Amino acid sequence: MSEPFFMLKRMKERRKRRRFYPEHRVYRDRHSFLDLTEEQVLHQYRLDKQAIHDLCLELGCDLESSTGRSHALPVAVKVTSALMFLATGSFQTSTRDQTGISQSAMSNCLAQFLEALVKRAGQYICFPRSDQQLQQATRGFRELSGFPDVLGAVGCLHVALRAPSENEQAYRNSRSFHSMNMQVVCDAHCAITNVVAKYPGSCLNAYILEQSALARLLNGGEINGVWLVGDRSYPPKPWLMTPILYPSTSAEEKYNEMHQATRCVIQRTFTFLKARFRCLDRASGALQYSPQKVCQIFLACCILHNIAISRDMPLELEGASQEESDSEADSEAFCQNAILQASSAASDARSRIVALFQ
Repeated sequence: MSEPFFMLKRMKERRKRRRFYPEHRVYRDRHSFLDLTEEQVLHQYRLDKQAIHDLCLELGCDLESSTGRSHALPVAVKVTSALMFLATGSFQTSTRDQTGISQSAMSNCLAQFLEALVKRAGQYICFPRSDQQLQQATRGFRELSGFPDVLGAVGCLHVALRAPSENEQAYRNSRSFHSMNMQVVCDAHCAITNVVAKYPGSCLNAYILEQSALARLLNGGEINGVWLVGDRSYPPKPWLMTPILYPSTSAEEKYNEMHQATRCVIQRTFTFLKARFRCLDRASGALQYSPQKVCQIFLACCILHNIAISRDMPLELEGASQEESDSEADSEAFCQNAILQASSAASDARSRIVALFQ
């Protein structure tokens, strides 16, 4: 047998052996969240063990691999990898060491997790509609501040992102960084009841609210005798109570005091969101994703925030940045809305509330 023929035969045999006896891929040890203490789990993932377990069960049908590969990542690894990114805002070495998977695998885990969770948003973020829900919402605010018939507090949060390659200027906000302007409504307990996550940073708060399905609902008269509270970046409406720009009586001053005590709950909600999920905090850097992906990330954080609120989970606020005040946020909107004239219906509704403080 000639030497070339012999070598060719050996090469074929080697390829055949590889086909049936593949070399084992080396995987780093993965740490299970079940091996950690409850305190460690809360610190790393921002949810407790039971909540993570419940998420794994609920999202399992979407996250389980259908490839049949023996080394497919378990659902729990995908969930905790995504939670760790949302908690820290990065795929840095320390994060990868905890999960035991590569950066590209973590990125895939995040994408799968976001898609699976966001499509369930309606289960976790619900605006009050029934009589019982309306009574519960208004009672919560009455106990919080004494302001009557409040359904929710509305506000916007700018989430920083890298400059998009298309229509870059649309994403530059009044504070000169690129962002998505996210509208949120919360109840008296900081649970989120409505989210609009799709507008670039240059869009004003009032415009986002005016274009929302929530405004159409409240304008339609289906829900009457209750209102939202918002800051000076919004024009007053029959269903939206805003501060009186130039109070001239003690009753109007009292109204403004009560209004501020009520509206501050949305600022606390934003502070909690950014403390729990540092990926939303600009101090941790802008999100390096497309606008669509940033909106998914924000909505997922809102869902997880509500899960944490419903389970009364503790939160570390140390190092969290506070949401900016009215005078600093949306200054352009403030200047525009300062000269807006309220409709007669809006003025009448606000006057009736002011009369309660005389």
